[in-house]
Amino acid sequence: MQFIYFTKTLKELAPPALVEFCKETGVDGLDLAVRPGYPIEPSNALTELPKFAAIMKQNKLDIPLVSAPTSLIDADSKDAKNLFEACALAGVPMIKIGYFPYKGNFSDDLQGARKKLQGFSKLAQATKVKAVYHTHSGNNIGNNAVSLKELLTDFDPHHVGAFADTGHLAVNGGPIKMELEILRPWLSIIAIKDILWEQAKGDWAFKVIPAGSGIVRWNDVSKGVKDAKFQGTIVLHGEYEASGLPNRKDLAKKELAFLKKQFA
Repeated sequence: MQFIYFTKTLKELAPPALVEFCKETGVDGLDLAVRPGYPIEPSNALTELPKFAAIMKQNKLDIPLVSAPTSLIDADSKDAKNLFEACALAGVPMIKIGYFPYKGNFSDDLQGARKKLQGFSKLAQATKVKAVYHTHSGNNIGNNAVSLKELLTDFDPHHVGAFADTGHLAVNGGPIKMELEILRPWLSIIAIKDILWEQAKGDWAFKVIPAGSGIVRWNDVSKGVKDAKFQGTIVLHGEYEASGLPNRKDLAKKELAFLKKQFA
């Protein structure tokens, strides 16, 4: 099993600093956000991603996943083609694509999403880079396992996969063991989040916190992962508050230690 860190919260770090982050925290590599405003973005990915992947490899680190802009839902777009080609050149095996919105008619929205996913499946087949879809809570198609199965049914798991998120599934899903079982044919990668519900401005919202201190049932997660015979990549999403980079590194180390013990 491989543990990597999502760079969404590390936007200001240049590639050499990202290498140091991995070494200091003990993670095996990165879920690299390739988005506008980051050191590597869709416009320069064809040149910069292979360079950075080579640096990571020299340091015995890996980039199993690139996270595209969350708006990337058109496989025919220039950004989509650039990103898949860049990942192929860099040896990155998976791309997290964007979210297909629920607009008010599930059947119609699902049909439209499946049509768009066909384009990503073809792009994945051509580049040998798998498109993965993340179970993100909210008004998204595929925000839990049942909805995502509706989206992925009949798609080849070699080209299109499921990216299960423990935190978002705690918000919008059923028991985590059931969620992972439903997604098992396509289960490609797992995101780690823990959450707490809090009341703000008269409404309830969830807050991401380090794994092990929220409502996610971690014993059920580890049981579900083992039952699914999953031995792939685990992503520490790290979307919790930190007082600065040193604090973020400390939190990442503690979370990694917790997860390694949990999945032992």
